[in-house]
Amino acid sequence: MKFFVRASALLSMLLLSGCSDVWCWPFDCSSSKSSSGVVDDSTNGTDEDPYDNQIGGGSGTSEFDLSKVTWLHTDVSSWPVTSTLSISIKNGTMCLNFSGTSTWPTAKILHTNGTRYIQVNANPWVFVSQAGKWYGGTWEWMTPNGNCKPISKIEGGHIKQAPLKNWEPRSGDKLYFMVSSIARGANLNNYKARTNVVEVTWP
Repeated sequence: MKFFVRASALLSMLLLSGCSDVWCWPFDCSSSKSSSGVVDDSTNGTDEDPYDNQIGGGSGTSEFDLSKVTWLHTDVSSWPVTSTLSISIKNGTMCLNFSGTSTWPTAKILHTNGTRYIQVNANPWVFVSQAGKWYGGTWEWMTPNGNCKPISKIEGGHIKQAPLKNWEPRSGDKLYFMVSSIARGANLNNYKARTNVVEVTWP
């Protein structure tokens, strides 16, 4: 009789613990595990990574070989990688997120409208394949924490160097992106750093 009383008590504790699998008790039966005790890596949307919806991009180093690039601006292949790049494309905007955006030193340049000066500290790069060769060129200036640019600026008119002067990306193109400290023209602040290279399939 005592056995049945104890068994009933244990069963009641099991049910109150929220476990649906008797084999998990007395181990952890939290909501992060399934009834069989296997970790469930799915999320409920409350901890959504802002870069989960990126198109053809992501963080991490690609297998892209910088030694095979023809550089249309300063060759930065030997500059140290000091920051990890993560790319997202949404609503016609590309965001190139990297920690160096707030720490790389700045230099003052005249704004394209010619009316004021701005502080810049980086250039975004795009690597494009043409006739079996890879070319790398910068296409914008970046200001501290100014990481998002219209994707309309990623084209030959902003690179301004042959043979990409008339280049335009097409949907499905495999492109590679990187950010470096100032490399368009002279390295105005004499600071040398870059991010890893990220592959993007053009939307």
